[in-house]
Amino acid sequence: MHLALTPRRRLRQHYSQTYDTLSSALDDALAARADAGVATLAYDPEDGMPELGVAPSPLTPAALTTQLATIERALREHNGIMIDSLWVIGGPETVPFGVMPNPMRDRDGPILSDSAYGMANAQDLLTHWPVGRTPDSGADNHPSLTHLLSLTAKAHRAGPQPQGLALGISTARWAAVSTEVFAAAGEPAENVLLAPPLRAGMIDRQRLAEARRIYCNLHGVTGSAAWYGQSPDDSELIPALRPADLAGLQLDRTVVITQACFGARLSTTNGEQSMAMALLNAGATLIGTVGISYGAPDPPASESDLLALQLLIALRQPGQRLGVAVREAHAAVLRDLLRRQGRLDNDDTKTLLEFVLYGDPALPV
Repeated sequence: MHLALTPRRRLRQHYSQTYDTLSSALDDALAARADAGVATLAYDPEDGMPELGVAPSPLTPAALTTQLATIERALREHNGIMIDSLWVIGGPETVPFGVMPNPMRDRDGPILSDSAYGMANAQDLLTHWPVGRTPDSGADNHPSLTHLLSLTAKAHRAGPQPQGLALGISTARWAAVSTEVFAAAGEPAENVLLAPPLRAGMIDRQRLAEARRIYCNLHGVTGSAAWYGQSPDDSELIPALRPADLAGLQLDRTVVITQACFGARLSTTNGEQSMAMALLNAGATLIGTVGISYGAPDPPASESDLLALQLLIALRQPGQRLGVAVREAHAAVLRDLLRRQGRLDNDDTKTLLEFVLYGDPALPV
């Protein structure tokens, strides 16, 4: 059974006069799921599930995590049903990210991630069920969520699509590790574009539009919406990809994997939408982190490099659902790290916990 966390009370409060349009788009997306054979139980946490004895819950991370554990137990004990995935509707202003301890002494503070909503307890490193979110960027971008739900309905009705091409975009400083990841995933190394020479405004838009999987190993920074490149012999960061570079593009069913720090940030920066929202509004699905991510500047691949590699592999499996592919990639990284190291370093642990999926986890890849 696939769960859809649909906080209609809170959405009505946030969207006010435009709520009816949003609600219709949500109903249509749920109907498209049903038509595609995705059995879905939609619920509002603030209503609970009285038929299963699940009490209402406030929309706080700890309460939502507890409620989901109760739902999982009730479905299993009363109906013998397992949770196949969880689809969260709304941005973090509506449904906050889960909160987990950060094993790294970096400036992120606690890890903010939806992974917490797929785990049975705080000691887990892997979700028991995949979690994906269809977000918006907050109160300043109300039409966005309606648009993304409409794209989700369209994708379910279109069904599985051909695998297509993969495209890599990497800072030149990390060229060796990025091409190693791409080649290990079975993708042509020549399909990795390096920045520089690539700079903002220079991207081949046709190549972006034709790609089904886009792998971005670029810098992300606070205070700017762009993702950055870097020369091998210089510390200066050079804008490589901006939201404006995506204007008018259709990236329907494209999956973007970004290792950029703050690559999954949703809020605007200096009035400019984030790269994450620009990609989502263009029709893409995104896998990234809202905080600082870790990877290797040179081979061998590590941390988020390994996750990107396993995601590229999993996303090529025909008939796979998006959320299952993401979960299998995490499991493969955990197995590989334990085999190679016998344990997890703190940066490995953070990598397994912090990446989020923006998109419906029940969609076929």
